[in-house]
Amino acid sequence: MLRLWRSERSALILVTLTVLIDFIGFGLIYPIFPFWAEHIGANAFVIGLFIAVHALAQCMFMPILGMLSDRYGRRSIIIVTLLIETLSLILTVLARNLPLLILARFIAGAGASRIGSAQTVVTDVTPPQQRTQGMGLLGAAFGMGMIIGPPLGGLLASIRITLPFWVAAGVLLINALLVTLFLPETRKIAPMQTQILTARARWHILPTGWRKLYRSPAITRLMAVDLLFALAFATVISVFALFTEHHFGWKAKQVGYTFTYLGIISVIMQGGLIGWLAKRLGEQKLLLLGLCCLAGGLLALSLSHSVAFMLLALGVLHVGEGVARPSITALFSFASPADMEGETLGIAQGVGSLGNMIGPMLAGSCYLLAGSRIPFMTGGAFVVVAALLLLPPLPAIIRQSVRT
Repeated sequence: MLRLWRSERSALILVTLTVLIDFIGFGLIYPIFPFWAEHIGANAFVIGLFIAVHALAQCMFMPILGMLSDRYGRRSIIIVTLLIETLSLILTVLARNLPLLILARFIAGAGASRIGSAQTVVTDVTPPQQRTQGMGLLGAAFGMGMIIGPPLGGLLASIRITLPFWVAAGVLLINALLVTLFLPETRKIAPMQTQILTARARWHILPTGWRKLYRSPAITRLMAVDLLFALAFATVISVFALFTEHHFGWKAKQVGYTFTYLGIISVIMQGGLIGWLAKRLGEQKLLLLGLCCLAGGLLALSLSHSVAFMLLALGVLHVGEGVARPSITALFSFASPADMEGETLGIAQGVGSLGNMIGPMLAGSCYLLAGSRIPFMTGGAFVVVAALLLLPPLPAIIRQSVRT
């Protein structure tokens, strides 16, 4: 029975389940953390700093963990980072001052950097023509986790504000146990590769192939597109609640319902439609379509004067995000050298985290200095530039990989 579970055929289902459990744990604390931070003594600026610190840690550690997953395997990296994030949650609950809470968020960001390893499991077990659909399953797991986690976290917080953190830590420990028992190792390292790995190389933990990756025209263009995409989407996450409070008088409950609505869209798009669309359009056209939807949604959101129009704009925006994210990840995997997929996806995720770090600060500044609608217009401009970068056909290496 255990041997059956360890087959590569089950790896895609198991890693999707792992991501689902992971994001249920994340969703448990997502709406609660700002209130806990305020309890410790944080103001709005410091809470924004926590977001930046978390993203900074991901930007730093995702390339490193991607390289280590190429060297030692995906499964061990996922297990270790689950334990690291469990430690960060325990430290968050025990923190009684802001420096310790900042340290806990940095550790949490390092632990959350395993998403690149989970994506690389998908690249290991899916053929190129099914790659985007596989990445979409991970996105659907994220959406489902955000549907389940936040309402449950709010319910637990009504009993005791620290309870969601303890439950999330328990969820991560259970996830680590499930990965240990059932997730097969999908990175096949040939004996010759093991011999080539000298004692010095084994202890070298910094990514070594980034120069090779940056010399690839396809990868550098995709990195620029990914950064602009992340900057644009971060504007929605960071100022949406303030925008709805200012224009429609919304509170946390209405914002929470909206995220559930967006999570449902993610599940529908990435769990079902993305594979069908990828087969008919191809990844580059699909990514361009997603960016157009994202730009249109951001512009419509900036012009919205009614709740119905705003929800429609958010729906279009999130359809674009649901199409673009798995497409760009699949294109990164196609452009990557076969022995560097973990490092490539780690660097790609690091670039996205850089956008997630800069985006909220930029959006907040635009909101305060230029008005509540300007961040969405700025984000739309970023997406338009990203689409223009994508218009010329990507190099032949990607097109050949898709046809293989």
